[in-house]
Amino acid sequence: MSTKLLQILFISFISISIQGCIVGTVVSAPFKVVGAVVNTVTPDVVGDSISGTGEIIDAVIPF
Repeated sequence: MSTKLLQILFISFISISIQGCIVGTVVSAPFKVVGAVVNTVTPDVVGDSISGTGEIIDAVIPF
């Protein structure tokens, strides 16, 4: 059981470290989630603009 857990943790660590821009992704995640929620209630333009803000933040933060 512990060997399988170590394998899962190792694979998770490798995938996160290869991803690179984890800080930008974490900072932009709330904007993307709120944009998706707003899309269900309001017109798509409003939710897409909020999600777009999250994508811009993700692109601007270099680390």
